[in-house]
Amino acid sequence: MINLNSPIQTHKYMHSALFIENQTSDNVRKKTLSQKIEVGMTSLVFVTIILVAIISLVYLAHANRNATKGYALKSLELRRSRLLTENEVWDMQIAQVKSLQAIQSDPKILSMTKADQPKFVRGDTAIAAR
Repeated sequence: MINLNSPIQTHKYMHSALFIENQTSDNVRKKTLSQKIEVGMTSLVFVTIILVAIISLVYLAHANRNATKGYALKSLELRRSRLLTENEVWDMQIAQVKSLQAIQSDPKILSMTKADQPKFVRGDTAIAAR
């Protein structure tokens, strides 16, 4: 048993305790504060670059999608404009065919003869005569 009351025993015990402490601390590699900060700064720069790259890719994809939609929208508006113009042309041709002058100059109309004594029938009388 160790008697810590005697000064020689206390000194010897403390010396061996210090020796054991020094021995274990020699095996452990100590890192200085500057090394820890350097690793931290390197990681921070690396993470920042990765975040900027990801944000740039997301922005580029979004801008590309908008440009594609804009192109599709523009082509559809152009097609709509062409169809409206074609519709107006068809409406003018229909109006021209339905015009009084076109009907009067139609060969079927010109081949018709005028009735000498037309007979008008009222809606409430019998059409067939005996």
